[in-house]
Amino acid sequence: MLLSFLPLLLLFWRGGADAAASIIGISFLAIVIARRHWGLATHPMLAVLLGIWLLLNLLVSPLAVDPVASFSRSIAWLRFALLFAAVVTWLIRSRNDLKLIAGLWGVTVAFSIVDGLIQLLRGTSLTGNPMYGLTRITGPLDRPNIGMFVARLSFPLLAAMPLLIGVRARSTYVAAAMTAVGLTFILLTGERSAALLTVAGLITAAFGSIFVFPRYRLHGLLALLLAGGVGATVAATSERIWERMRELGSVLKHFSESHYAELFGIGIDIWHNYPIFGAGMKNFEASCWAIAAPKVSDGCPSHPHNAYIEWLAETGVTGLLGYVVFLLLLLLATWPLLRGDAVARLTGLLVAGCFIVLLFPLIATQSVFSNWPALVFWASLSLTMAIVRLTLKEQERV
Repeated sequence: MLLSFLPLLLLFWRGGADAAASIIGISFLAIVIARRHWGLATHPMLAVLLGIWLLLNLLVSPLAVDPVASFSRSIAWLRFALLFAAVVTWLIRSRNDLKLIAGLWGVTVAFSIVDGLIQLLRGTSLTGNPMYGLTRITGPLDRPNIGMFVARLSFPLLAAMPLLIGVRARSTYVAAAMTAVGLTFILLTGERSAALLTVAGLITAAFGSIFVFPRYRLHGLLALLLAGGVGATVAATSERIWERMRELGSVLKHFSESHYAELFGIGIDIWHNYPIFGAGMKNFEASCWAIAAPKVSDGCPSHPHNAYIEWLAETGVTGLLGYVVFLLLLLLATWPLLRGDAVARLTGLLVAGCFIVLLFPLIATQSVFSNWPALVFWASLSLTMAIVRLTLKEQERV
């Protein structure tokens, strides 16, 4: 139940969401110890995550620019590893488990969309929040991150559909309609990263289906046309979104002069100064002022707005390599889906879309270490891999 209500807690009680994730992780650890399931600790993905945590606390934080600040984040990072292990190996063992969690996550996502659309229409959401700078929707949040929230939580729900409702024509139409609504909302939020990642994830899944399901090439092409039609309609009917697209085009055209290029460059400069173990977690801002202050045009932020550069700047090449090894294990664990039956293959394509939204490297993102965005990321990734594991488990029974 804590996992089922985690997205709702993320909307309204961030401390409660952090507590829920910690309770889930501690409960999992207690079960492992009480039942002596030591084999779970040697599972490759969990072993790598535990190895990363040890690295953060034994080498990165002690050698950090500000060890106290780094330890305050590195010690607590264990809850993400335990949450991932609990969701993937313990909490979701059957379709009924998945149905309960997906249902309540879906209700939370639907509420977020409705609240955001009401905010767009009347300027204030049902939860009393105004639009951010008159340009971006926030919905129930007090910051303009609802688009990424909906994108990251919706894609695992989409990946769960083949397992929960099958691949019949009627279920496909339901999934397409829900996807169109979600895509429209994410585009309307004005969050460029969320919009780009969502479109890229959907295109990956739809384009892949053309090759994986030759009999349904027309359906894949129609999905691509649907995504393009939704995007074109939103851009054509919303001057606000059209202006955001023009700004994006200007950023891409003159990227080397943009604020994002400046932030990425600062992250690389910090890494050059602390190449092996980084400057330490929660040390980006202080290191920025110490190293790159003359180059900064708009102050030093708390993170470089790119997940991989954040790993590199704060944990060095060793931390980034550990994270990349973990990602490679995710891909290896998912690959067998594409050799299964129709349900498994479709799930594999949708999981690929999840990976695009969560792991694509060449884009500006939220911090991967800060509590709230990191918890959204790990909750989404955990549910995605639990779906992979459950699908493969059912394939073995056939």
